Amino acid sequence: MLVHMSAAESVQKDGMDGVDLAKRWLESTTWVELPFDVYNNAPVCTLQRLDNQKKRYDLFGYIHTDPPTLLYVEVKDYDSVGGKQGAEYWAFLANAYSITARDLKDGEDARRQFMWITRHPFNQTDWVKLTSAERVKTALEVHHPEALNGETIDTNLLATVSDRLWLLVLHKRQEELMLTAEELALVESKLNRKGKK
Repeated sequence: MLVHMSAAESVQKDGMDGVDLAKRWLESTTWVELPFDVYNNAPVCTLQRLDNQKKRYDLFGYIHTDPPTLLYVEVKDYDSVGGKQGAEYWAFLANAYSITARDLKDGEDARRQFMWITRHPFNQTDWVKLTSAERVKTALEVHHPEALNGETIDTNLLATVSDRLWLLVLHKRQEELMLTAEELALVESKLNRKGKK
């Protein structure tokens, strides 16, 4: 019996496949571990902005630094320049600032880093500036002022957030260059980045 997926189911499956590839690729670097995804662990992948709006990230985990660095990952499965990726990226920038400002307002900086992974580059003429403090400021002033909840923009915080942003392009063929699970286990046992020895 042939079962057809609805358009929404197809989009969700593509999204899940993209999230899975991003997770496996990042973890194959041995620097990143992403045990939580929005499909199975939505509460731990959800953060709150200054205006109490909640933002869910596709993946959550950490970078193996000392101490470990929290990492929230947004994965986009666009395969062309068109679409809403540029607009969604403005929201990503505003969310990163607002969530960090909320942490500080609540009394402690969680030092979260925010990563955007896409299959296709966007805003190519501005590519080198997409993680800049100026870009974060524009996201807040022009595109998503509601993320500030009436707070004044902090110039120092703009620089801090900019330093915590990652922007990566991950083509599906990069999967061909990844270590297998067995190879990765051998490498990890030698590097011990997870500190299990």
